Amino acid sequence: MLICFLVFVADLVQAGSVSVLLGPSDGLHSHTLLLDEERGRLLLGARDHIYLLDPDNPDKTPRKIHWPASRERVDMCRQAGKNPTLECANFVRVLHNYNHTHLYACGTGAFHPICAYLRITGNTEVRIIKESGRLKCPFDPAQPFTSVLTDQFLYSGTSSDFLGKDASFTRSLGPTPDQHYIRTEISQDYWINEAKFISAHSISDTYNPDDDKIYFFFREASREGSDKSIVSRVARVCKNDMGGLRSLTHKWTTFLKARLVCSVPGEDGVDTHFDQLQDIFMLPSRDEKNTKVYAVFTTSSSLFPGSAVCVYNMADIRAVFNGPYAHKESPDHKWVEYDGRIPYPRPGTCPSKTYDPRIKSTKDFPDEVVSFMRMHPLMQRSVSPVGGRPVFTRLRADYTLTHIRVDRVMAEDGHYEVMFLGTDIGSVLKVVSISQENWATEEVILEELQVFQTPSPILSMEISSKQQVLLVGSALGLSRVSLSRCPVYGQACAECCLARDPYCAWDGHSCARYIPAAKRRARRQDIKNGDPATQCWDTEDRKGVEEKLIFGIEKNSTFLECVAKSQQAQILWTFQRAGSERREEIKADDRMLYTTRGLLIRSVRPSDAGSYTCLAQEHSHFTHTLLKIKLQLVTHVQLASKPGEETHLKAESKQHYKDYLRVMSAPYGSLEEYCDSLWLEKRPSRAKGKGLGSSKWKHMQEMKKNRNRRHHVKAEEVQR
Repeated sequence: MLICFLVFVADLVQAGSVSVLLGPSDGLHSHTLLLDEERGRLLLGARDHIYLLDPDNPDKTPRKIHWPASRERVDMCRQAGKNPTLECANFVRVLHNYNHTHLYACGTGAFHPICAYLRITGNTEVRIIKESGRLKCPFDPAQPFTSVLTDQFLYSGTSSDFLGKDASFTRSLGPTPDQHYIRTEISQDYWINEAKFISAHSISDTYNPDDDKIYFFFREASREGSDKSIVSRVARVCKNDMGGLRSLTHKWTTFLKARLVCSVPGEDGVDTHFDQLQDIFMLPSRDEKNTKVYAVFTTSSSLFPGSAVCVYNMADIRAVFNGPYAHKESPDHKWVEYDGRIPYPRPGTCPSKTYDPRIKSTKDFPDEVVSFMRMHPLMQRSVSPVGGRPVFTRLRADYTLTHIRVDRVMAEDGHYEVMFLGTDIGSVLKVVSISQENWATEEVILEELQVFQTPSPILSMEISSKQQVLLVGSALGLSRVSLSRCPVYGQACAECCLARDPYCAWDGHSCARYIPAAKRRARRQDIKNGDPATQCWDTEDRKGVEEKLIFGIEKNSTFLECVAKSQQAQILWTFQRAGSERREEIKADDRMLYTTRGLLIRSVRPSDAGSYTCLAQEHSHFTHTLLKIKLQLVTHVQLASKPGEETHLKAESKQHYKDYLRVMSAPYGSLEEYCDSLWLEKRPSRAKGKGLGSSKWKHMQEMKKNRNRRHHVKAEEVQR
């Protein structure tokens, strides 16, 4: 049984792995994060406010810029039947650095989008200009949306109307002499149909600046004859597109789109498609033209719920856009490969003097090129992921993946790309995909962290490379999570190696953060294989394996807790009866239940008394002992009175039962500690006089106070 347990927020806060920057009391409903590590600031767009935080000093009180919607717009929003709390306010959805002095921000404005230039200096902020946010920001706070600001031009994918039906990808703003408003053609059958925009990025295709493009990702409804389905797309436009001269005026003349496929090949030849794109992350590389694209998808089928992560190369995406076009005779027909003559210059090519001195602008395109683009925006071939399948899947889980951020980490045996996956219940999965020699990939879940106390969909995530933290935002708050939590992997070399976390390595004394520059002979790490036998000297079962004594009441349930440090471990239990040398593996059944935190024995029998051993079997077939438990049976005869001894034994059995309950709930590390404490309570005079010296007596009393103090602190944290 593969063990993968959830680490809750209270444990993370206590361990210092999570710190809450803003909480539910701030009334956030946060949507947008802008991390500017160069200027040392973090901005959070929320409900009627923009929060300005210092990422280098998280304990510093954040500044608030109050930016509400006008009272008139709020009243009109309520009269339209919208939710006063969740819709009729100014939810800030756009935050970009406009230049060295100003920010550009947009909000929903109570279903009347507004934008503004902000200048933040010292302890004051100045809002310079307000303007309409239509086609720059969505009307609906919950509507999927994307924007990117580059060279002072704003590219946005959003709806242009109150009802959210006219979805388009637009360009606005820009330096005064070069302002050219452009949008997609209103053509549901050919261009964009019921689109939900996910992400947009400025990417250089060649070393010629005239070839720079905006790539954007979305999902839309596709009609193939009478069939309608949801498909994911990648599209692109040239940054120097000025629209057509006589046709497609103020419309893109270089717009092309292609299908983005993420599927699992089936044994019967039928692929299982994850067709609904949720998020995109572009992992930079040394070559800006060849960034790696990470994408999160979900299924649209309620019969087969699941999520997946697929990875794409920009070279493969460009190859599709350089391939054949698709053709559709009419809206009632299906798309087929276009086999006619392709006009010159090739449709979708950016105008450049380098290629043709006669074509300096898209307005110089021949009419046949513009006409071709109007009816042939779709490419025939689809973009397939690297390896032809997802690098990570999650099927029939109680959550879906919604966000992704990736960090490239250098380890002892190479570079690894660690994925942080946000969910719709507020948890974050830390995953690494490891490529093996046979070109297969291995999915390794390093951790699953519950970042927020109350389940709430994650709305934004960003990685701070400088602070080595993951910033996570939801409607309940903003938290920062440490990228590495090496101490949780245990206090032994083998446990640290088995974790297979690229951030962590055994340094000879503890499991600590791996630092590539550090030269230490004792450093041990093996991410690819996770085999401690080749890295560590403590791979044999250690003599110091923890042993426990547990009491179980006959015909009642008893729980034997045992949790592996490694997330990839398969827990096995063995049992040895008292007086027997034979050890048997426990098979799970209706009475013996394997859980994520141990073994549950229902209706304990006399034959269950004996020694239990908890073993962790790792993926590399390395097996080691985690815990040994001796189960001692408390029968009903011992709890009940006997004839002739009714008064004395009844009181004695009740006292024994009370002692048993105290053992179960006491904050002591072992039964021996509890017995020492109980003995001191009942015979203090003997302890102070004959049995113990006064100094040892004081020492044990102080230990007891400290234990109780820790117990009360934990109880208060749980209540909070």
